[in-house]
Amino acid sequence: MAGRSSIKTEMSSGGTHPDTCPQCPAGSSPSVPHEDAVAMHKFAILLACICVAAAQRGFSPVEDYGPPIPYSFNYASQDAEGSHTHEQSGDGSGRVTGRYTINLADGRTRTVTYTADENGYRAEVVTNEQGTESKNPADVIFQSSALPGPEAAIQNEPNRLRG
Repeated sequence: MAGRSSIKTEMSSGGTHPDTCPQCPAGSSPSVPHEDAVAMHKFAILLACICVAAAQRGFSPVEDYGPPIPYSFNYASQDAEGSHTHEQSGDGSGRVTGRYTINLADGRTRTVTYTADENGYRAEVVTNEQGTESKNPADVIFQSSALPGPEAAIQNEPNRLRG
């Protein structure tokens, strides 16, 4: 065959692969022996199949529970440490309201009245527990003198890293 070299390429299996291989395009020289290329292709296909199978495991069909069903419950319990009551109801639109009360034997009490609806979860807590104040934690105002984001990182870098 004119125009083709008769140089042989060493293969990892110890054999040789002629550069005048009929499977190679005319005028080209194989950089990877065919056996190694086939093995790489098989490995790539196997890896792709494993990735597809693994990705499918994380997906499950969405369960349709239908519209909310109205309900209500209540209970009360009493023991040596105190008492606990709870009542809750939900309507057909997804609105939930309730109240629970804890009365401990040492005189501490807590009553939580709550609502969960399209406006989120809101609760009112009435308690005589030590360490509590009549403040709404959602109204906290932060007054920080710390530098924000990247400026804080640059400010806190060791001097040896500054340019």
